Amino acid sequence: APHTAAMSAASARIALATPPALAARLRRASPARAVRSKTDVAMRSISSYLPADTYNSLEKDGDLTFLHTMLRVDDLEKTMAFFSALGLKETRRKESEKGKFTLVFMASAPGAPEIELTHNWGGETFAPPSRSMGHLAYATDDIYALCRKLQDAGIVINRPPRDGKMAFVKSPDGISVELLQKGTPLEPEEPWASAENVGEW
Repeated sequence: APHTAAMSAASARIALATPPALAARLRRASPARAVRSKTDVAMRSISSYLPADTYNSLEKDGDLTFLHTMLRVDDLEKTMAFFSALGLKETRRKESEKGKFTLVFMASAPGAPEIELTHNWGGETFAPPSRSMGHLAYATDDIYALCRKLQDAGIVINRPPRDGKMAFVKSPDGISVELLQKGTPLEPEEPWASAENVGEW
């Protein structure tokens, strides 16, 4: 019974997140196939709604579809290590000899919205990010575990998760990233409950 309830909840979440065109295809499929298709998507990630080529094969469904956020980076490897520590994976990249740049796309799961890391060869020096650029945000199953992992990787927790719900870190180029606990907040616990803020975010 608990397994059935969990699958029903996952199916309900997928029904909300599934694009209309895909939902229509699932409805036209046999009931057994539709259930398998929804379950496969649920098991992969609730965030996954984009095809492998992100937009070239997207069906027209009347909606505006979010694809990615582009971030310019100075040290590509260092920035990739930061986002890898968060849990993102490289999905694709493009090298341009003519333009002398590299584009690396990373996402939390295949088919999830991406960040596009743009690195101009030779490096760049950036002014502090404008306050008009607020932050990226990701939700995690266990905010304490993720913050411990980041801290062990040498990443400063600028705003510790004292409330068991929210934390902030910054990328090597100063981009703020908000981390949020999925579901209800965790019970406050040390060392986070008494941890002080570090710098700005």
